Amino acid sequence: MKEYIARLALTLEFAKERAEELGQYGSEILEGIPKESQALLKVSRFTFISIKMQAESKIMCREILQNAWNKAFPAEGLEEILIAESGDAETNLVYKYTQGIYQNLYGMDDFMRRITELSERYPLLKEMGAEDVIKKQNYLCAMDPGCGFSTILSALSSYLIALEAFPKPENGGEAAYCELTMGAEEKNGFYDEDSAMDYLRDEDTKKNAYVVGLDISYYLEGKKMDDLRRLVRRLEDVQNDYVIVFRIPFLEKKAFDEISNLLSDMLLLETIQIPPYSDLCLMEAFWDHLTGINIFPSTDIMELVTERIHQEKMDGRFYGFKTIEKIAHEVILRKASKDAGKLGKGEEIDPKTLVADEISGIVREEKNKLTGYDALAELIGMEEITARIKEIISQIKVAMSNEKLERPSIHMRFTGAPGTGKTTVARIIGQIMREEGILRKGAFFEYSGRDLVAEYVGQTSVKTATICRDSYGSVLFIDEAYALYDDSHTNNDFGREAITTLISEMENHRDDMLVVMAGYTDEMETLMKANPGIRSRMPVILHFPNYNKRQLFDIFMLMVRKHFMYDVGLEEEAHKYFEALSEQYMQSKEFANARFVRNLYERTWSKAALRCSLAGKSQIVLMKEDFIAASGEKEFNEKIEVKKVVGFK
Repeated sequence: MKEYIARLALTLEFAKERAEELGQYGSEILEGIPKESQALLKVSRFTFISIKMQAESKIMCREILQNAWNKAFPAEGLEEILIAESGDAETNLVYKYTQGIYQNLYGMDDFMRRITELSERYPLLKEMGAEDVIKKQNYLCAMDPGCGFSTILSALSSYLIALEAFPKPENGGEAAYCELTMGAEEKNGFYDEDSAMDYLRDEDTKKNAYVVGLDISYYLEGKKMDDLRRLVRRLEDVQNDYVIVFRIPFLEKKAFDEISNLLSDMLLLETIQIPPYSDLCLMEAFWDHLTGINIFPSTDIMELVTERIHQEKMDGRFYGFKTIEKIAHEVILRKASKDAGKLGKGEEIDPKTLVADEISGIVREEKNKLTGYDALAELIGMEEITARIKEIISQIKVAMSNEKLERPSIHMRFTGAPGTGKTTVARIIGQIMREEGILRKGAFFEYSGRDLVAEYVGQTSVKTATICRDSYGSVLFIDEAYALYDDSHTNNDFGREAITTLISEMENHRDDMLVVMAGYTDEMETLMKANPGIRSRMPVILHFPNYNKRQLFDIFMLMVRKHFMYDVGLEEEAHKYFEALSEQYMQSKEFANARFVRNLYERTWSKAALRCSLAGKSQIVLMKEDFIAASGEKEFNEKIEVKKVVGFK
């Protein structure tokens, strides 16, 4: 009998369905493994389990595990099984690293396949006397920033040292790698070709770095393929000293293959593709941060943490595991603060558990406590839009209850100027559709059209598809969607790429995602020309007209009444102000409608807060003088109608 370590990777659908079990299905697999295999569950996670066991051969090990899985979960849920042999005492270090990689990496299945292949190949290469070939093997790794490139370099270099393909580095470390980012200038960690080659030729580098991570994203911009070929030719001079791992962003297949073919023309190359991580994979990393310091979360925190992850993605600058680590640290600090408050009151605490109530503040905006329809009824000037939404919801519900009727497309176009309530209404529609059983989650994801466009050719479709994936079961709101296309002769290939991907996602998930595109009426009509399929997939049009003066005043007072006490003079002054707004300004594209009102409201209570603070008062009461001071500032007083006077005063 030989000893093996196995990693059973699960399908994402299966893992999602059983996420709240916290990976406890691993114990169900153990029950189906014969006792003589001495199986031990090493790690049980959301998306994989790791098992140590004995078997006559790797083939038998795989067969035992497959049978045990099929017994517990017939014909569902298992993506693949990776197996590595422990070997004898002399190669124990190899087993140690394989076990660590199988148990501690998330979302890097393709990399783990390469490690498994190395463990199988290298002993055979040694028998052939061709072990140096392993040093000639380079890699092209497609993964986005923050997704663990340094982790891959460290793990690969440690593994090659354990295999004795390279000696231990002179600095005594277990890992031996370096990272270089290619760019136009040698500053802030960026290297040009000459400085990169000088660094790699340096004897100290050769003694302490056997794996070189080379970020070549720079060459994708403007498709600098000839420059990249020249770099690769120069790298042949140091091929005997390093295994080179090239990094590019995760791209769609055609763009990825172009880079892969270029590199493989001159180098021995294998590819590693790490797709953008799913929410569950990110949750897995978050969970490990906490359990690593013996804090054990309850499953009731998953929705809150997932929502926070989505909020972090909104500005288009999400840094993978780095962002997850930041969220984990914030959660730990919030729990410590909550526990400190309890201790101050003489209450008992449990420092080893974490429940949702302890971290509710990590989500920046609390969910609306009203029902969706009640929240809609609160909005000013939305009577026609409310009636249309009720009609749409009724039609969908009838279709859902009648198998003979095809469910209508729910994707929508919102037209109108900024600040007319488009974002607010889209958010409420998501809530209503969740309450009515039309959408599973009803969450809200807000992006601008520009957010869907990536930096390099082939990256936009991936970015757009990832944004859509996050939005399944929810609302994807795309503001200023017209930025994706114009009908001039200017090329906007990236925008078209995003639109094409959106159309595919809208069709494939027409019953499980609501896409709302919003913008000015004329520009949105131009956008419909970008692709013949976009208009038919977004049949619902809601137009949001500008607010009139009375409605603007009502919105202002609604905000005031909701949060503050105020004197009668403030209401009178506000009414006079809105009645005096310039009609010309209100009809211009510069006018931001309710956003203009919110800015004025926030400036008013800011003035009141300062006044009350200086007077030593803790309670804020809004006064006429606060409104006069706020509306008198330049950005507000220039919008008042100026009466023309004929003749002399």
